[in-house]
Amino acid sequence: MTHSIAYAPGAPAWLDLPVRDLAAAQRFYATVLGWEFTDDGGPYRTARLDGRRVAALYEPADGAPSAERPAWTVYLATGDLDAALTAVRDAGGTVVTGRDDIPGFGSTAVVQDPAGTVCAFWQGTGLAGSEISGVPGAPAWAEVASPAPATADFFAAVFGLTAERLPGIDFTSLAHDGAPVFGVYGGGDRVRHGTGAWLPYFAVADTDKTAALAEQEGGTVLRAPADSPYGRWAMLTDPAGAHFAVARPAD
Repeated sequence: MTHSIAYAPGAPAWLDLPVRDLAAAQRFYATVLGWEFTDDGGPYRTARLDGRRVAALYEPADGAPSAERPAWTVYLATGDLDAALTAVRDAGGTVVTGRDDIPGFGSTAVVQDPAGTVCAFWQGTGLAGSEISGVPGAPAWAEVASPAPATADFFAAVFGLTAERLPGIDFTSLAHDGAPVFGVYGGGDRVRHGTGAWLPYFAVADTDKTAALAEQEGGTVLRAPADSPYGRWAMLTDPAGAHFAVARPAD
C-alpha cells in the first residue's frame, strides 16, 4: 500500500468521469470498487479508499455538451505543464483547453494526440494524483486504444518516454527510466477506422466476482474475465456505458 505517490512524467496520475446521474454513479462505484465519496462543493465528488483520494465523478455544467457515451478522462503527470503543452504542439497534437490553475491542488489542460484522442495533463502541487495504490479499488494501469500507429511516438516525444513494441501483439509499452507507465494498443481495423479511447484499470481482489457484481448492478461485461501474463482481468462498463477494466495483478 502506498500513501504518498510520486508520478513519473507521462504516468496516469488522476481520473475523473462526467456522469448524468451523480447519485446513481456513486452507488455503482461504491458497490463495485468499494469507494466512498466526499462532497467537494459544486458538482465534483471525490472517491476515496481508506480516506485517500483515488478518482472523481462530476456532473457537467448546465449547457455543457453531453457525450453519447461518457468516458473516463485520464490525467498524465507532468512536472512542467507549459513545457508539456509546447511539446504537444511540436509533436503534432492539439491543446484543446489551455492551462487551468486549481489553487491548492495543481494545474491541468486538455489535449488531443494527432489521432484526435483526448486526455488531460496534470501538474500537481497540493495533489500529486491518486493517493493510494496496491489495494482493491485503486487505479492500477491505463492504456489508450488508438487508430494511429504513431501515437506511441507522440507520447514518447512529449514526455521523454521509451517505446517498446511487445512481440506478437499490436501493443506498445511506454516507460520512464525502464519502468512502464502506460500502454498504446493498436487494436486492428476496428480501432484504426474508429475513434481512439483511454481505458483505466482498477485493482480488485477477485476479477470474476467484481465482473459479476458490476453486471448485477446494471453494468455490462464487455470482455469476460481472462488470465494474462500480468494478471486476471476483465473489461466492463458502468450503467451509463463508461468503459473501464479491472484486474487482479499477477504476484
